[in-house]
Amino acid sequence: MSNENQIVKSSLTEIMSIGKAFAESGMFPDIKTAAQAVVKIQAGSEMGIPPFAAMSGIHIIQGKPTVGAGLMAANVKGSGKYDYRVTESTEKVCSIDFFQGKEKIGNSTFTIEDAKKAQTKNLDKFPKNMLFARAISNGVKWFCPDIFNGPVYVPEEMDGLQKTEDVKHEEVKTTTDGKATIVKTDVQKKVVSKDFMTKAVAALEAETDPEQRAVKLKSLLDGPYLFSAAQLAELAPFEAVSITSAAE
Repeated sequence: MSNENQIVKSSLTEIMSIGKAFAESGMFPDIKTAAQAVVKIQAGSEMGIPPFAAMSGIHIIQGKPTVGAGLMAANVKGSGKYDYRVTESTEKVCSIDFFQGKEKIGNSTFTIEDAKKAQTKNLDKFPKNMLFARAISNGVKWFCPDIFNGPVYVPEEMDGLQKTEDVKHEEVKTTTDGKATIVKTDVQKKVVSKDFMTKAVAALEAETDPEQRAVKLKSLLDGPYLFSAAQLAELAPFEAVSITSAAE
């Protein structure tokens, strides 16, 4: 991981120089300008990913960095802290055990039924690859999110996010004299499309573990998403199930 640490410390001037060279090389069809290359490299730098791997494996979709499943898996293996083992991989299911040291810390399983509910792309052409991508992505978010210093996604998870809107946000802060004041700020939220909502509900329905379902629901509600009243009502039953399960 020493090379990655060096990349994280790279100056903006160095990153811009590398980005210019990569953009002018013509080896990356999705990159049209040096600025686009710099964004990819900077995103990789913040996640501990070297420049060339970032150019090949990171895609910026609607402002969010998405990481290819192979690059995600390689970072788990190379972390020195975590590991994974594929226990089953067919065109129907992919099941992955995650380890911290020698201790198993959890399992991420994604089935063909989950993929159909989530309307995963390229399922007919590459079912094993798509199931692995979703299983490894979920596992990284659930069991070893510190590898990338935050949540990351595979490209298939980003379908359905639409435009963004600035939403008025109120936060109560207590001053030094003990008085509470309301601070109003603008927070950018992603407008949730019907397609994204369908996938979110499908993912919650597919999750059989009440605790993991509660984690996923909280991630949605606390995330940068702008839900309509109808969409919140659609999510309400899952919150009730999670609370009931926790009480039991």
